[in-house]
Amino acid sequence: MMDLKMETARTAEIAEENISLWHKCKHCGEVSFRGELERNGFICPKCKELFALSIENRIKLLIGDDSHSDITEPLPDEADSENAVTIDVISVEENIDEFPVSLFILHPDSTLQHRHLAVFAEAITCALENSIPLISVFTASPVETQCSFSEILPLHLQLEQLAQVPLPHFTILTETDVDQLTSHLPLGEIVIAECASRIENMSRPNPQPALHAPEEQLLPEKNRELTPDISVDCYTPRLELHTVLVHLIKFFAASPTDD
Repeated sequence: MMDLKMETARTAEIAEENISLWHKCKHCGEVSFRGELERNGFICPKCKELFALSIENRIKLLIGDDSHSDITEPLPDEADSENAVTIDVISVEENIDEFPVSLFILHPDSTLQHRHLAVFAEAITCALENSIPLISVFTASPVETQCSFSEILPLHLQLEQLAQVPLPHFTILTETDVDQLTSHLPLGEIVIAECASRIENMSRPNPQPALHAPEEQLLPEKNRELTPDISVDCYTPRLELHTVLVHLIKFFAASPTDD
């Protein structure tokens, strides 16, 4: 009986480990090895759909550093505690290339709550106090919200201070595989919609830009069946986000008064 219990526990342990090593695409059902997905930016190798990223993987992607330490797991002493909290939002100062930025990231599966607004406010304060750009990252397909507009309004007022300095605010919208992009949170002056890679998606001949939405010219062929949102400045493949951010930050960092 003891051997049976030990074997059952061992089987459960292996099963749990396999869950973390293999991931199933919600779109096509293809199962992929975690290492392959990490190398591919968590993009399904079969259908090219985007997997939702954890906060830690999102930070690694944006700053272009795979060796970045994990800051989203509970502390060792808290791992088995009933009070351990899974981190679904973060405000942190990071460097993108040599440029410091204030990052606000909200996990896409999170219902917007009052504590998320407080963390967003912290990120704005960090940008103001350190005179650095603000980058906010949240889903374009939010689950729901527990906050009213009057409760979100102070964020808009605080962001006006950022614009008066002026300091740039970039917003990256994720989960953009929907016809109408929405958000409960205020958007930045420049809005980037994350999409799948352009690779292997250039099948439509002689694409015509939409006169009513110039940003469609930046929409990869795979995503052209979706109606581009006029609030989006550009649609950028996930693996190119770091490069695009570097160019944008460098552009805004250059002073027009410099000789």
